[in-house]
Amino acid sequence: MSVVAVCSAHGAPGVTTTALALTWVWPLMHPDRRVLLVDADSAGSGLLTGFLQAELPDMAGVLALAATRGPLSVEQVVECAVAIDEDSMRMVLAGVTDPRQARLLGATWSALIGAARDLGSVGVDVVVDVGRLGHRYEPTPLLDGADVVAIIVRPEVASVVPSAAAVRTLQEARAGRVAPLALVIGEGYSPSEIGTALGTGKAVVVARDAWAATALATGSAQGWRFERSPLLRSARGVVERVADLAPSLAVSS
Repeated sequence: MSVVAVCSAHGAPGVTTTALALTWVWPLMHPDRRVLLVDADSAGSGLLTGFLQAELPDMAGVLALAATRGPLSVEQVVECAVAIDEDSMRMVLAGVTDPRQARLLGATWSALIGAARDLGSVGVDVVVDVGRLGHRYEPTPLLDGADVVAIIVRPEVASVVPSAAAVRTLQEARAGRVAPLALVIGEGYSPSEIGTALGTGKAVVVARDAWAATALATGSAQGWRFERSPLLRSARGVVERVADLAPSLAVSS
């Protein structure tokens, strides 16, 4: 099993772009594993208005999954997801458009964590786009149950200070689990300085790559230029670091 939750402590620093990039490179790094991106941003989906362009079957997404009662099966989760490549190696479970819809999803997030072990056993790993921490309807079960929580931070004081507080809260909630992984977007303080300030160990850099980010956001990600883009290269480094933090990922793949 592997569940990687991506979040931030302040507004719009690149959580959705990073989660998409990790989803895209995951099968490239683990060719025998598929990956499911769970769109769990309680403030409203950035995928429906961007990458997916609201083109979803009627019975797809987390709201369709929420209509299911009791424990979730692998089949139910996959049926509510949408493949984003021809081989169905990458799938998306789309989120909500209205924050008020998120209040209905608490039990769904708990059930989804329960299903994650079964997903892992059939070769499906999970990346979660949590969005900004602290929302009234935050998907707390996904944060608590994730194997690794990655927190996006900009290399500037305005981002580092709230991120440090968020890391402390996550460490308290996840006592005995792997410490949060800091992902730095942009240039400023060094990854080592940020890791020290956050108490996470050395941070990992995610390239600030406007062209590749736009390609992901619009669903036009393809071709050698995209595959070799700074964003995708740095996302590979993140997946490698995740495997170091959760060795079972490397073993399973």
